[in-house]
Amino acid sequence: MTHCTWRRVLPVVACAWLTVVLLGTSDQAAAAGSPEDTAGQELAERYSPVVRLQQDSSRCADGEQFQPTDVEAVLGDQQVALRGPWRPPDLVKAQPEGKDLGLGFPGHFLDFPGDPLRPGCDYADWSARINAKHPATVYAHLAADPAFPGQLSLQYWFFYVFNDYNNTHEGDWESIQLVFQAATPAAALTTSPTAVGYSQHGGSERARWGDTKLEIVDGTHPVVYPAAGSHANKFGRRLYLGRGSEGLGCDDTTSPGAGLTPHVAYVPMASADYVQQFPWLAFEGRWGERQRSFFDGPTGPNMKSSWTAPIQEAETTWRDDSSTVPAGTLLGPNSTNAFCTAVSTGSNLVRETLDRTWLLGLLLAALVVLIWFAASRTRWSGADPLPARKRRAWGQTVVAALRLFRHRPGLFAVFAAAFAVLSLVTLVLTELQVARRDAPTDLGAPTETATGFWASLIALVVTILTMATYVALLAAVTTTLDQLDRGRAMTAQLTFRRLVTIWKPLTRAAVQYFVVITCLTIFVATIPLAVYYAVSRAFAVPAVAAERCSGRTALRRSRMLIRGRWWRTAVPLAIIVGLGLAVGPVAGISLLLGTNMPPALINLASSILFALAMPVASAAVVYLYFDRAAFRPDSPGSGESPDVSGTYSRDGEGSVEHDLPPVRSDS
Repeated sequence: MTHCTWRRVLPVVACAWLTVVLLGTSDQAAAAGSPEDTAGQELAERYSPVVRLQQDSSRCADGEQFQPTDVEAVLGDQQVALRGPWRPPDLVKAQPEGKDLGLGFPGHFLDFPGDPLRPGCDYADWSARINAKHPATVYAHLAADPAFPGQLSLQYWFFYVFNDYNNTHEGDWESIQLVFQAATPAAALTTSPTAVGYSQHGGSERARWGDTKLEIVDGTHPVVYPAAGSHANKFGRRLYLGRGSEGLGCDDTTSPGAGLTPHVAYVPMASADYVQQFPWLAFEGRWGERQRSFFDGPTGPNMKSSWTAPIQEAETTWRDDSSTVPAGTLLGPNSTNAFCTAVSTGSNLVRETLDRTWLLGLLLAALVVLIWFAASRTRWSGADPLPARKRRAWGQTVVAALRLFRHRPGLFAVFAAAFAVLSLVTLVLTELQVARRDAPTDLGAPTETATGFWASLIALVVTILTMATYVALLAAVTTTLDQLDRGRAMTAQLTFRRLVTIWKPLTRAAVQYFVVITCLTIFVATIPLAVYYAVSRAFAVPAVAAERCSGRTALRRSRMLIRGRWWRTAVPLAIIVGLGLAVGPVAGISLLLGTNMPPALINLASSILFALAMPVASAAVVYLYFDRAAFRPDSPGSGESPDVSGTYSRDGEGSVEHDLPPVRSDS
């Protein structure tokens, strides 16, 4: 090439290079939007959140299966469709892209692959596939509020492809918001936020910058704990109880994984700029399949009031705290835990029958008929508490137990107080577990395994204590009724002394009873055998207390008493024990839904009801035992025969006498 040729080529190359530079600069300027957006992007990077999702699991039904998703991973996907507002909804466009949604489409919705009412693993598998090619993403947006000049809101929006909570639905938008006392992004860079709000279902929870409940990494990055499945943003590791704007149900953040720092996609402040860069922010439809009620897909950030009036939204809807499920229960079944289970079970029932209303009606009708049938097939009148040894219908056993409780409130109050000892032990053990869980550790470290072992050990100890207390209560009520039947006055002290003399056969019968049931329930196939065994040996403890027989003989005696009457025994036992266990939780759930009482106080109220109900339920079970014994007083092979003096012989173990002298009643 000649020197002349170079002179002609060089200007062309220089011009092309300059064009590329200018175009690149123009693109960057377009992305930034304005000097305000340049400062805004710096602000968004400075305060980008650290997300600690709940640990995932190999099973799609457990743990957290979803992460903050790049919207571009969803748009253009072959399994996504844009559908119209008609019924049935017609296909508008397959594989819609951001520019398609920029047309608005009010009333339309995006349809993801799967059935939100019966999700199975479809959404989890799809989410894993599309997120494998895109980083976890959060969308940052700065907004001023005309009603509150001089303040600025920095919002981070998270998109999840599925809400795997009580109200399962496609698509899920959550956010956190930082408030600055600054009029511009540049001014916000010179100060710190004054408040932070975390979205939680229909509301948000506030924290002041620097509050102890707000965890901050490297001085500027707030830590957020999305609840498993629902993705409600929480400030810590707890089981949160939802009522009203907090959502109906319980949010779990107790098992977080390692911190995740999502990619920050900055959204320009001006609507014309952000619609040009993110056309899908003009979409006015729903980000998920349209369904009935709260199973419907949500609208996008641009349709929320917090998008255009963030400070006003914060002032009117933010709460200062959230209700947490108390770590322990004072006594009996935990009302708050029962509430969590009841809401989840009820939601699943509604979800499964939402498109099959005939099935829901059939189930409700069957329940009403079952209750009516059980109540009508028994007698309630003529239920004198004494003598204990007489034939009674199961309804009469319940009435007799209530009358016995009313006539001797002092004695049964002592029985109820016995549960208080278990209550205190349970509370102390649970608080130790909470203290260990909340100890400062690195998430994912070996201490997590240690904490899990500690929690399992405490649960085992509490279970054993609960079983032992129930056995002691059942034996105490049986002993009391047995002696009252013989015309002897009884006190708590005398009852305790009699229980001490039979602690060995009681322990043997109880241990064998619960161990066999536990072993049989390990495998699904043997659960029916466990149910059969539990009912047929349900009177072993009363047999030890009333007939003074060995543990082995008592188990055999119970089986002989129930032989040929298994169903007639199983149904009353299930109703009586079920009512005793349910009184506290049902009252607690009613208080949770109908009042604003603190959960800890509600648990206390339900614990008191449980303490009152269990002695009554135990007395009803003992009356059932005496009914069966009256029906079959000398079962073949029972191995013991009562003597008028109250002495019973025991197979292979000699005899045990009523070594305490009779006590005459003063009253």
